[in-house]
Amino acid sequence: MSARTLARAAIYAALYAALTLAPGLSGFAYGQVQFRVSEGLMAFAAADVAAIPGLAIGTAVANIGSPLGPLDIVYGALLTLVAAVAMWRIGPRWWSLGLPVVVNGLGVPVELALVAHLPYWPSVAFVALGEAAVMATFGAVMLVIARRYGPALGLRPRRGWQGRDA
Repeated sequence: MSARTLARAAIYAALYAALTLAPGLSGFAYGQVQFRVSEGLMAFAAADVAAIPGLAIGTAVANIGSPLGPLDIVYGALLTLVAAVAMWRIGPRWWSLGLPVVVNGLGVPVELALVAHLPYWPSVAFVALGEAAVMATFGAVMLVIARRYGPALGLRPRRGWQGRDA
């Protein structure tokens, strides 16, 4: 991993943790109803390989303060890693924004059911809805930035940078 890639990964990690833990934004970062603005940064995982480890580490750091305990640090980071790798494989296409919705929408409720004893299917609905709202707004904006200004940000052009999505 080059020094530039490592630096970008550190920036993603810091931004994710800061946006999750920021006063005013952290109120809905944990639990059955989640609305993490920081999840919008996942759009960069479709365009920048550095976002994969950066966002997973950022999730682990942000989850240090989770009421679900140490399990959330590891499990949450693992879910982010799975979604980020899948997004990278697809590339910067619009439908890649749905992957965190599916991965977190189905994965986070498992943890909520085991640790917080919350019912699984209602948790699926709440977590997926919150994730979808973030990805459809902030995630969409971040994907536009990655596609339009990726080379100016030091990102290598990928399939799907411009033109119609396949």
